[in-house]
Amino acid sequence: MNQLFKVEPMAAGLYRIVDVLGNHCYLVVGETSALLVDSCGGIGNLRSCVEELTDLPVTIALTHGHDDHLSGAYWYEEAYLSSLDGGDRCWELVENHSSRIFEQVIEEGLVEEGTPFALRDGSRPRELPVSDGDFFDLGGRCVRAVAFPGHTAGSMGYLLEDLGILFSGDAVTPIMCLFFEESLSIQDWRDKTLARMAELPFDRLYTGHHDQPISKDELPTFVAASEYALTDRGMAWEHNRLHEFRGIIHLCPCDTFDADSMDFRAVIDHWHELPPRKRKGRHRHS
Repeated sequence: MNQLFKVEPMAAGLYRIVDVLGNHCYLVVGETSALLVDSCGGIGNLRSCVEELTDLPVTIALTHGHDDHLSGAYWYEEAYLSSLDGGDRCWELVENHSSRIFEQVIEEGLVEEGTPFALRDGSRPRELPVSDGDFFDLGGRCVRAVAFPGHTAGSMGYLLEDLGILFSGDAVTPIMCLFFEESLSIQDWRDKTLARMAELPFDRLYTGHHDQPISKDELPTFVAASEYALTDRGMAWEHNRLHEFRGIIHLCPCDTFDADSMDFRAVIDHWHELPPRKRKGRHRHS
């Protein structure tokens, strides 16, 4: 098995694949074909890894237009992506961001310079459109595409109904990122993603960056986080690798201070100037 990926069987015909930066993708295998949901960050030969798991034809379905989900698709000829996220600008940003991160992890000694890298060793895939309600028939099992606008305008989830699983990309995460230019508002995320998820037939969802699932029963905690973020002043925040990304983070009330916990709740909104902090009144004592 490819040493640059951690592969974990999740159920019959279902695998989680994690790259060296912790980016997740999911391989769903049917009787006649397979679907790869997302494609990690481009470090390591993802196609070679997938071919060790199945010899069936593989279709690539991407949840949204960010480098940590799209870059591995450069090992393939084509990939499905919402037209609301796609286009030349999307792929140009992927190439810029992913290449910068690859240089950083080489400098950090996480991988060697000669490590397979999709954007250098592969080519930009042909973009195929995917829309809300589209089905991928894999033979004996189907996966349905569901629109979840918020993290990006074209964010998609992929619903595997026979296992009660939703692959949601970054549509709902413990630290919810809505700071990108292409992100919608907190209100839109609440009304168009969280409300839509509540209507769907699944038991648990898997994100693009966590091993542990989020139960459907936990969706109200994200609604509560959105409501809190709408009234909270927040604090300035900056991405740890791509420093041009900044926003306002709202640390929502929850039962843990561990930002790596699945029970942590925060929302990072678009950057804006923060209002002055309210000073507590001082009382003069005679």
